Amino acid sequence: MLFIAILATLLIIYIGQARLFSKKTFDSIDYKVKLSTEEAFEGEDIFIYEEITNEKTLPLPYAKVDTSLPQGLLFRITEYDHGKPTDKMQPHVVSVFVLKSREKVRRRWRVNCKTRGVYSVGGAVVVANDLFGMNPISKGFACEPRPENTVVVLPRPVDLDAHFTSSYYHSGDVITNHSLLSDPLLIEGTRDYTAHDPMNRINWKSTAAHGRLMVNRESYTRRHRFNIMLNMNSRDIERSETLPSDPASIELAITVCASILDRISAENVPVRIISNTPPEAVSEEMRADADGVGYDILFTPAYEGKRDMITALRVLAAIKTEMSCPVERMLDFVLEHKDVFAESGNLIVISAYISERMIVFHDEMRREGVNVIFYVTTSNRNAWVIPPDVEVYYKTHFD
Repeated sequence: MLFIAILATLLIIYIGQARLFSKKTFDSIDYKVKLSTEEAFEGEDIFIYEEITNEKTLPLPYAKVDTSLPQGLLFRITEYDHGKPTDKMQPHVVSVFVLKSREKVRRRWRVNCKTRGVYSVGGAVVVANDLFGMNPISKGFACEPRPENTVVVLPRPVDLDAHFTSSYYHSGDVITNHSLLSDPLLIEGTRDYTAHDPMNRINWKSTAAHGRLMVNRESYTRRHRFNIMLNMNSRDIERSETLPSDPASIELAITVCASILDRISAENVPVRIISNTPPEAVSEEMRADADGVGYDILFTPAYEGKRDMITALRVLAAIKTEMSCPVERMLDFVLEHKDVFAESGNLIVISAYISERMIVFHDEMRREGVNVIFYVTTSNRNAWVIPPDVEVYYKTHFD
């Protein structure tokens, strides 16, 4: 009888505590997240401060917290093997602890900003158990996006001279300039033709006088305006209407755009960004037009100088890797409104590929007095033949 009484008592205790924990486990459990900074560059580390509070009298004898990060951020976990530290990158971490009554647990995680973007953190799944460890229950916690738990990861510029080479760099000397664009109206003189020079810079009078090909030496002005067109298509024909099939090439295109902005930031050169990406991801006010095709095209204000360039980088951080319209429609729209989108007479097109349609666009813009330069972020190209007067820069270094 005593054994039965003890067994019944234990059964009553077990059932009672199981019901109590199942009903009250997550009552008055508060979960908060803060970040050490609101802005960082790609590749930098920041800190996440995670806080879990048990505000009730009932303790949690077992709590397992699985904390996850949005894609683009990674936990940097340092492990030691025979005294040697090794960093591991992972999208989530799991920790187990006891949460006593009216206790607050604070933890700090080191996080690497792998990819540019705007991220709100604060997602975790808490698994709790009763005193006997027989009735696990879980609950997901998600913090609303707020300034204290949101980070803007800015694209990090790269050295364009080290990563890209002109289509004219076949042999001979390579001339490096500190400015991206020259001013054909400011001629400093002539020099011998090299393999990388476009045909449209040949000075035929000087060529006839010297008996060999000569090209104009154009002055690189610090007040030369231009716009940047960012193509979100990764191929000429995409499988999806909105998602590029090679998002890595688009991310590189955004990096190139950031690098150009960084390169001219000290020159006070006004520059705008045009892209076939959803403008609403950045700002409803940055649409190329109030309706029609222009409604789906991003068109930013002019950015000038170092102070504005950080704003331009924030725009690039917020851009979605999505296509709001086919690139052909954007090219046609720019041609129809070239007085707005190419008023400076110079346009840099950054794309994962170069196609026949883009070469036609180049020729049509050139007839209107607009100089178009291409940066291609992959080895892919749909154009069979690229004319010698089309200035193209190809990526030469792949990670």
